[in-house]
Amino acid sequence: MNFTSGFLRSKIACRFFLLFICCALLPMIALTILSFNQVIRQLELQTHKRLQDQTKAYGMSVYERLMLLDTDLEVLAAHAQLAGTTGSATEHFSERLQQRFVAISKYRAGHPMVDIAGHMVDPPELDPAESDALHKGETVITAHPLPDQAARLFIIKPINPGSPEELILYGEIIPSYVWGLGVENYVPAQTELFVLDMTKRVLVNSHAVPENLALKVALRQEGEVHRQFEYQHDDAAYLASYWSIFLKSKFFAQTWTVVLGQAKTEVLAPLAHFRKIFPLVVLLSLWIVLLLSLIFIRRTLAPVEILKEGTQRVGRRDFSTRVTVTSGDEFQELAASFNTMTSQLDQQFKAMSTRAEIDRAILSSLDSGKIINTALTNMYDFFGCDLIAFSLINPLQENTAQVFSLQNTQQKKPAMETLKISEADAELLTKNATYLLCDGPQAPLDHLSVFTEKGFHAFLLLPVFLKNRLAGFVTLGSRGQCSIEEEKLQQARHLADQLAVALSNARLIEDMEHLTLGTIEALARTVDAKSSWTSGHSERVAETAVKIARAMGWADKQVETLFRGGLLHDIGKIGIPLAILDKPDKLTDAEYTKVKDHPAIGAKILEPIKAYADIIPMVVQHHERFDGKGYPSGLAGQAIDINARILAVADVYDALISSRPYRQGWIEDKVITLLKNEAGRQFDPDVVEAFLGILATSRMHI
Repeated sequence: MNFTSGFLRSKIACRFFLLFICCALLPMIALTILSFNQVIRQLELQTHKRLQDQTKAYGMSVYERLMLLDTDLEVLAAHAQLAGTTGSATEHFSERLQQRFVAISKYRAGHPMVDIAGHMVDPPELDPAESDALHKGETVITAHPLPDQAARLFIIKPINPGSPEELILYGEIIPSYVWGLGVENYVPAQTELFVLDMTKRVLVNSHAVPENLALKVALRQEGEVHRQFEYQHDDAAYLASYWSIFLKSKFFAQTWTVVLGQAKTEVLAPLAHFRKIFPLVVLLSLWIVLLLSLIFIRRTLAPVEILKEGTQRVGRRDFSTRVTVTSGDEFQELAASFNTMTSQLDQQFKAMSTRAEIDRAILSSLDSGKIINTALTNMYDFFGCDLIAFSLINPLQENTAQVFSLQNTQQKKPAMETLKISEADAELLTKNATYLLCDGPQAPLDHLSVFTEKGFHAFLLLPVFLKNRLAGFVTLGSRGQCSIEEEKLQQARHLADQLAVALSNARLIEDMEHLTLGTIEALARTVDAKSSWTSGHSERVAETAVKIARAMGWADKQVETLFRGGLLHDIGKIGIPLAILDKPDKLTDAEYTKVKDHPAIGAKILEPIKAYADIIPMVVQHHERFDGKGYPSGLAGQAIDINARILAVADVYDALISSRPYRQGWIEDKVITLLKNEAGRQFDPDVVEAFLGILATSRMHI
């Protein structure tokens, strides 16, 4: 009752005080509102001036970097003596040049262009004016805009112009160096960048170009003195300024126009902040005048304010928040209850976060090792114990277990070792299915000796069961007494159960993958078994294809798909009569036509199986030729699935090196000669190159 009446009195006093403040604030608020528009206009004018200065500074920096690039080419030419030799310019292509140029090439009239460093792709064709400028000794800068990315920039410099030894250096510039984008960002903060050429084509932009941007720049270049304007983008207003980079003072090039824009919301941010803090400033002024009244009210409102701030931090998920109130009344009791509540919430959300991390590990990989590593790392942080370990019992040898453990904060990943699990330990864990506490002077379980030797003496074990069988157990260890609150104990049990579900799912997926691969291998052997001459052909082709893919730097997932396709690439031969497959003589046209049906037959066989959808292109296309003369569709070049291009090489290699009813197997050198001759015609030359590298390496190891 005393608390309620005191609180009501506080509310009444606060209302009178707020009424007084409102009356005092009205004139000040009215005056402030009248001045807001003037302040906004002043901010816009200042921003325009700043943008104008920044645009000019940025344009000058672009110009300076272009001059540095020109100097770099001069130094490179002098250093490598390009005018007189084909020399060693490449070895002097320093790290600085690599950060500035995509490629550098040289060109002499009547000779092909030669790369000095990097590889020049599609160099620009010079118009008559540019060629004339080069002959006069001028450096040419040209830009080629690209859709959705920065324009390609080239700097073209003559060496010994006008002489018989005239040489032209072509340098493709790294756009990020010129524009100051990327790691070293020269664009002013909180601004958007556009650069236009004389035809108002966009060379680089930091966000989508507004439709009227080029028009606004053109209008001001033609008539207005001020280089300031506004534009709209994504329903937001921008202040902008431009500056023209007059490149002709040094180079034969178009004039570029730099435009910098800044969102009005960024410009007016200080004013928006002022609007928020203005009432507090007024209140503070009045509180100084009414100091005695403030002291009385503050005694009541201070605890409320502290609790409110604490509640706001909790609302922002800062559950480590604690408040301190020493008023000696009900507010102090309320603060104590608040601290108890936040402590419980902190524990709950940490547990939820740990479970979420385990869930993410499950969804991202379904790999037992990754799931265990993620679970242990998060549980170690959550429980704050000295040791956390998970022992995964070998299902094929139940007296052994793989133990993953974290024993200090410096460990980045759990250590792994194999331990013996006695029948007595397993039986004791099975009987104590919820948890088992090993604390005090009694002897711990046998398998825990590996931890007691390292100074751990108290343990909490949480058994994990899969299909009612002990699959493993979580171990929390301490160098002192093991004291875990009941709530944390329940959370530990929940996490252990979640880990059990995760491991069960992971094992199920692993079993399914083994079953799928076994099915594919069985199908492949079924095809090969149709003819004694092709026994093991599909498996050898698949293994060869995998070697090629790994030599080409493929990821494991891609290699796995290719391996499965290799096993099933000839499954369509099930529909080809054995008399044709084993015929010792040359096939007739009709028989060869029948054989050519096997890719389509294979695709039809696999079509109902959704899991094999990514294999079908390999089955259909592995007899296509790189020059387009293959079957069944006459595909050519990159239009052929890359997996099928690899299988084509592996398939022909194994077929030729193996004996058939109509011929003996070729020697390897003869097969290699054929592969080299057919690269670019029957086979993808990149695939042939990778395979020949494998054969060369294997010969070196013989």
